[in-house]
Amino acid sequence: MKFIQIMEFTGSAEEAINSINNYIDIAGEETKVKKATVCEDRDTPGRLLQVIEFDSYEDAMINNDLEVTKKASEEDTSSFGDVEFKNLNVVEVFEL
Repeated sequence: MKFIQIMEFTGSAEEAINSINNYIDIAGEETKVKKATVCEDRDTPGRLLQVIEFDSYEDAMINNDLEVTKKASEEDTSSFGDVEFKNLNVVEVFEL
């Protein structure tokens, strides 16, 4: 079952994009992330959400245990402060 992690935090979109690009460069093929989307709350500028997609919950947990992910998480916390996570099982996707 596909799995999505939503990370919500405060910062700039540019910093969030740079953070993901840095993670991609360092993690390379080791990461289990399939897709990452950076969003800014239109009604609350500076409030960001990252939608991180995985093939499964198990892949997400393997990815969370990677040293590169742990390091990136520490860097994100120092850059963005508290990061709130929402862990979602994908039940159905409708492509219109």
